[in-house]
Amino acid sequence: MNYPQISISMATYNGQEYLKEQIDSIFAQSNQDWQLLIRDDGSCDNTISIIEDYMAKFPDKIKLLTGKECHLGASLNFGQLLEYADTEYIMFSDQDDIWLPNKIELTLNIMKATEQLYPDRPVLVHTDLTVIDSDSRTIADSIWSYQKLFPEIGNSLNKITAQNVVTGCAMMINRKARAVSIPIPGEAIMHDWWIAIKVAKHGKIAYVSTPSILYRQHPGNKIGAKKAQKINILHFLTKLCRLKKLLSAQYKMVKKADPDANLLLLVLNKALIKIAQRCR
Repeated sequence: MNYPQISISMATYNGQEYLKEQIDSIFAQSNQDWQLLIRDDGSCDNTISIIEDYMAKFPDKIKLLTGKECHLGASLNFGQLLEYADTEYIMFSDQDDIWLPNKIELTLNIMKATEQLYPDRPVLVHTDLTVIDSDSRTIADSIWSYQKLFPEIGNSLNKITAQNVVTGCAMMINRKARAVSIPIPGEAIMHDWWIAIKVAKHGKIAYVSTPSILYRQHPGNKIGAKKAQKINILHFLTKLCRLKKLLSAQYKMVKKADPDANLLLLVLNKALIKIAQRCR
């Protein structure tokens, strides 16, 4: 048996509405050297039936992980998948997006080029995303512009701990990045942020300004793309005080990933990034 070069980790939960479109877009990829690993988090709709139909047609391409634990949430569900995946490269898939046909090929090319520059290092590659609505109509051509994100901050540990710019469904990591990222702890707000912090600390993050995915926003999204709002610094600081609980959770995650993290520096970088977004 020829083992695939790439594992695509898909976390599902009550995803029947868009799941077929998501899986079909993976099968339509120009690069077919992959296996789709799916872990369901306790769906009570037709998600499992849809997956089993695809498994019957493509038994060598799809594997459904079974386990007793359910309702872990997206971050820990992806964490379980990451611990199982054992290939040279790992990608992550939501259950409701559409991958553009060259997504794997594009990301893999940048991954290999980056690995040549940074051999034996953890590497993460991520791309821009086009935001669509529940009917696949375009909301924004670029999520980075839409949310006023700065992808270049990915290689600054102090800045990536302050704001995540890596979207899980648009990233690929190598085996060494997996090694420094597992296990994903309960303190992790989201798996992609945790992985980005760990890779920024130990390796290299590369980004591609070309969108590789149609990122769907609909009422059922756990975490989605919200348009950046114009706010002044006083409003931001006032809001920051109200969000003490969220900041506490963020700091716990950051401290778990980087014991040298400093709360004051974290808050300062969050403020500086917001100011930069305001001026963009």
